[in-house]
Amino acid sequence: MDLSFHIAQNGLHVGTIRQSVIANNLSNLTTDGFRTKLIDPSTVDGPGTKLLGIRDSTQLGTPRQTDGETDLYLDGEGFFRVETSEGVAYTRHGRFTVDADGNLVTGSGHLLDPGITVPEETEHLSVQPDGTVIAIDSEGVGIEIGQIEVTRFINPSGMIAIGDNLYAEGPNAGDPISGIPGEAGIARIAQFALEESTVDASREMTNQIINQRYYQMNLRSFQTADAIVSRTLDLFS
Repeated sequence: MDLSFHIAQNGLHVGTIRQSVIANNLSNLTTDGFRTKLIDPSTVDGPGTKLLGIRDSTQLGTPRQTDGETDLYLDGEGFFRVETSEGVAYTRHGRFTVDADGNLVTGSGHLLDPGITVPEETEHLSVQPDGTVIAIDSEGVGIEIGQIEVTRFINPSGMIAIGDNLYAEGPNAGDPISGIPGEAGIARIAQFALEESTVDASREMTNQIINQRYYQMNLRSFQTADAIVSRTLDLFS
């Protein structure tokens, strides 16, 4: 009977976490660059279902056209590399801006790595598929001001989400492979586009219904076990 309680309790625990993951996914339905969170439950010998972990989907989001010169989409595998106060991080969210010092930064102010500084006289920016950045002045004259590198990993599902659409290297991700966009399996860059969220609303709603049934089943099992214990105690009282 004690085992029945543990099985139901673990089921309720997994159901609660799964519901939180589904709610988080739905709340980021329109968040550019967001990757669907996936839960890895496993049925094991012993007290029922246990949670192995939560990971990000490796599915690539579709491009959404914008009018932003510094909106960049990665067409393929890889991440932009940025500098944070905690060290190097990686992101697929390509909404960059130019800060007060002329540096290309993320929306949260993290510097692109390697850094690119835009001259004051720049009227327009052109970012080529291979990551070459060209600054164009008011006379229409363009000069190359930098090269965006893209980093990919053998196992991107091993990356560790650290918030703000940023990822850190994970022990299972493999060594980072950085290079010119379009070479050696590295994504090419598309200007005037952002990667849409990979959350599928209909799939998440279906998962929510399934999880509700799963939660109710485990709750009913818990209540049944409790009733049996109460009945047994009544017999010996």
